[in-house]
Amino acid sequence: MQISRYDGTMTTAPHEAFVYEHMLLSRGALQGTPAHGRDFAIDRSATVLLARLEASGPMSVGELADAFGLDVSTVHRQVAAAMKAGLIERLPDPAGGPARKHRPTPLGSERLHEEFTGRTQVVERVTAEWSDDDVAQLTMLLRRFNEDAEAVRGQPWPRPE
Repeated sequence: MQISRYDGTMTTAPHEAFVYEHMLLSRGALQGTPAHGRDFAIDRSATVLLARLEASGPMSVGELADAFGLDVSTVHRQVAAAMKAGLIERLPDPAGGPARKHRPTPLGSERLHEEFTGRTQVVERVTAEWSDDDVAQLTMLLRRFNEDAEAVRGQPWPRPE
């Protein structure tokens, strides 16, 4: 089977083709989803921060940086922007530690839910001609890929089982 490569040529190497298709997916298939009648949209970094805090509970900037494999200063800027937008709040460490923790505000949780609802609507439109089994298979393969990538990096993402 011939598959497109990044340079416009064709390849039979599925890993090369995957890299190209992944780049196209991550460039914005679901990012910047139209607000669907909302008067806002949250950006990618705020979406990821909010989703991680929802999944893990309150975390410090250092813990978030470790979880994402990013520099503390990068995460600090992202958290500060989300705080300024009213999406994340700072609180004392519930365990009494010196670091301040962060969690979604009620508005942040609401906006995250609305963002995922909007993205789900886009996926439903894109896959309107797909069977439920095809969507489930793609989802299973994406999860498998993500979990294996997380294992290689040593940065698992918490998921409900």
